[in-house]
Amino acid sequence: MNLSRARHPGLRLRTTWPAPHSVLITVRGDVDSATAADLAALVSDRLWATPRRLVLDLSEVDFLGVAGVGVLLHAALQAEQYGTELLVVTGPNPMVRRALRVTDADRRLALAANRPEPAPA
Repeated sequence: MNLSRARHPGLRLRTTWPAPHSVLITVRGDVDSATAADLAALVSDRLWATPRRLVLDLSEVDFLGVAGVGVLLHAALQAEQYGTELLVVTGPNPMVRRALRVTDADRRLALAANRPEPAPA
């Protein structure tokens, strides 16, 4: 199953379920004060289903602002409350890596350079 959702043309969000109990949200475009609420709503919605793992793939993000970093940090708190592993995939994206580094979010989030292999059922 594949679902897309975003109200802003500068942000594209896609949800897939690569394995049972695993959710992947692929984010493309800008995550800033105008679009962060869309990402936050989708992440909260997916966490409500209490998956074992939620992966946020930011490797194709063009801009990650402070509002976007705030969404990621809040998502980490929500995931912890639900008992869900949250993993943020940065890919080789220097924009995302820099935003996470200068805000120290890289010390509080589980980061990966690549998407993990889907867990077996």
